[in-house]
Amino acid sequence: MPPVQPRLPIIWKHPVLSAVVALLATAALVFAGLRIADAVDSAPIACGRGMELVNSPLSCVGVDLDGGPFAKQEPARLQALRAQVNQADAQVTGSSYVTVVLLLDFSPVAGVDTVTYDALYPVVEGALTAAWRANHTAAFGSRDLPVKLVLGNMGSQYGSWPSAVRLIAANAKAQHITAVTGLGQSTDETRAAAAWLSDNAHLPVIGATVTGDDMNTQPQDMGGGPTRDFFRVSTTNSESVKAAAAFVAGMRPSPASIAIVEDNASQDDYVSTLVTAAGRDLPAPGRTLTKLPFTSPPPTDRNLSSGVSRHDYLVQQFTLMHANLCQAAPSLVYFAGRGDDLDAFVETWVQQGTCGLRNLAVISGDDAATEIGDPTVDQAIAAQKISLFYTALSSPDEWQQIGCSAAATQNFDQFRAAFTGQPDGCTHQRLAPDDHATPLAFDANDLSSGHAMLTHDAVAAAVSAARNDAMLLTDPESQVGVLDQMNCTHMIPGASGWIALGPGGNPLDRPVPVVRVNGDGTTSTVQLTWPGGVPLLQSPQPGQTRAPGC
Repeated sequence: MPPVQPRLPIIWKHPVLSAVVALLATAALVFAGLRIADAVDSAPIACGRGMELVNSPLSCVGVDLDGGPFAKQEPARLQALRAQVNQADAQVTGSSYVTVVLLLDFSPVAGVDTVTYDALYPVVEGALTAAWRANHTAAFGSRDLPVKLVLGNMGSQYGSWPSAVRLIAANAKAQHITAVTGLGQSTDETRAAAAWLSDNAHLPVIGATVTGDDMNTQPQDMGGGPTRDFFRVSTTNSESVKAAAAFVAGMRPSPASIAIVEDNASQDDYVSTLVTAAGRDLPAPGRTLTKLPFTSPPPTDRNLSSGVSRHDYLVQQFTLMHANLCQAAPSLVYFAGRGDDLDAFVETWVQQGTCGLRNLAVISGDDAATEIGDPTVDQAIAAQKISLFYTALSSPDEWQQIGCSAAATQNFDQFRAAFTGQPDGCTHQRLAPDDHATPLAFDANDLSSGHAMLTHDAVAAAVSAARNDAMLLTDPESQVGVLDQMNCTHMIPGASGWIALGPGGNPLDRPVPVVRVNGDGTTSTVQLTWPGGVPLLQSPQPGQTRAPGC
């Protein structure tokens, strides 16, 4: 007897009805999922003092006086670093202290922002190291004026900068805020934030990793003049491209043709000044130059936040660019765009075929540090599809060829010892805090991007200015005059090199390491260049009016 077949509902016997029901069921599940997701996204965040809630996306922006979250589902590592900031600040007692704000995008959205949480961790660690050295060693003068560090958030794509700077200004007097550091990326938003703080809060703003040439000028809708209270410890894009051009000139065989893959994003100061400098400095006699433009999405394009990632947006353009790149057959590609967009470029280059161009050399600006450890890029390098170089703002191995006889090397090794809690590379001694404070213990691998070093230097400059300003308590803006004096006579001992501030708040004669990204996610400095012409390695000696090479 054949087995009895179960009686199926009539609907499953009808293919059309079955498909309709399946679609309706799927749609119901999707709708329910979206409603649940919307409910989760719209759930409030408890924003502490100095912060306010903004939407799109939901986050807390301003200056974080209570050490609360910036966004929901915030990574545990950022929470731990914020707790470390709070703990360090709690050790500063009494009424005589200064507060330095580290202002960034602390609530980036994946697929929309070109900054990631992973990129933020070393930045906070670098700032914490500067505050630790200021409070527990004699690195930046007398410890009689202790330092607090607070984190400030401008939100995704720095879009909530007006709220952030307004809240910093509102809390400046009560919280003894004397300087704002960081800023993050060179965009119209961060440029406007620096200009507003200068014009309205009268606070010095010290950029750590902002390299766009125009960052020290106001946006046109704010007047377009110089931002008086703006300084930075990083080199400019113009200097960075000069270093790249010097590196390319020394390559053997010399590149006969260069393709500049350039982003047309006009609202991004980093990109626009990189494109201008590349077009000016990379041409050479006998060399063919080809420009291959693309256009990254503007910050106001909210379509990206509703399903289309920045990566996919750009893959489409790089796919269409591929034929032109193959036709140009360059010896080298200069990528004049955001580092976070490099993986989309590399992905299309590898997957669509390399046109017989084996191990294509690609060089970019400092933002390419974000691609360290990116799986797509690592695999392409390991397979010898590309070789990737970038002009870094700083690199942990840049001083190895210089040696410990240089004060610049000694400055870095003191920083590294404080950052890691490990022995100084030159003296082989552990850094002994003056008050027996617990040492820091950050991972040395977090130095690979160089951003921890630059952020440390920006906070160090802020602390040095505050401690050398006799009028600080009555006029915080008087620090600007103090920073103006920190030039070739009174330099700041930075982890990334001596800091001597010049016209427009730009540093003088900064070293620019050219860094190679390896297929295993590590980096190595292949050349240390000095766009100013002479290495700045030593502080002024007795009888010298300025440092040699400055």
